[in-house]
Amino acid sequence: MLHEKIMSIVGLIEEVEDNRQQENENVNMAKRNSIFFDALAKITPSIRSYILAKKYFGFTLQPNTADLLKYVIDYSKKTFAESKAINPTPFKQRAELFIDAIGQEWTAFYKTKNNELINGLNTIVLVHPTPSIVKNCINTINKCEKLPLFQETIEAYDEAKNNADVLMKEMRFDDEIKDFLIKVRDKKATINDLTPSILEWIKTENISDKVSLSIRNTIL
Repeated sequence: MLHEKIMSIVGLIEEVEDNRQQENENVNMAKRNSIFFDALAKITPSIRSYILAKKYFGFTLQPNTADLLKYVIDYSKKTFAESKAINPTPFKQRAELFIDAIGQEWTAFYKTKNNELINGLNTIVLVHPTPSIVKNCINTINKCEKLPLFQETIEAYDEAKNNADVLMKEMRFDDEIKDFLIKVRDKKATINDLTPSILEWIKTENISDKVSLSIRNTIL
């Protein structure tokens, strides 16, 4: 009789221990899943941005960054298939690396792609009769320079770029005028740059009130 009671108590103790282990496992699983879903939520905007950037701008990832994306996608598929996250810390780390890498690569790509256009707009804004129109184009185009990207900002970019192309064609400059305006923009223009043809252009465009020179103090 005593033996049976002892065995019964042992059984209860083992059951409690099993329940405790199961509870600990559930807690650990919840933590692992939380790490996974938090990292997934952070990386999703970057992945969506990559899809948009590739579709509308022809943007491609560097090999190492592409490998990070492949790992993230493969791990995510496996996690959803098994309904649980296993060792999600490497996933979180690589997700963070991907976010940083694609952000840097996209900004470099975008600046290179739009550098000539932005420089042109920054030049004509000096003499355009309605500079706010030019500035609006510049601001809209620059909104796509940083991730995340959205369909709405890309559509606004397309419209602004079309407007910018029209503005650039309207403001017909020969090389001499263009070089002069660049010097003005960069605050390097001097009185020697005011050639007869430049003065005539300023008079023709009626922008005398927009052009000014200053005396720089060269004394150290």
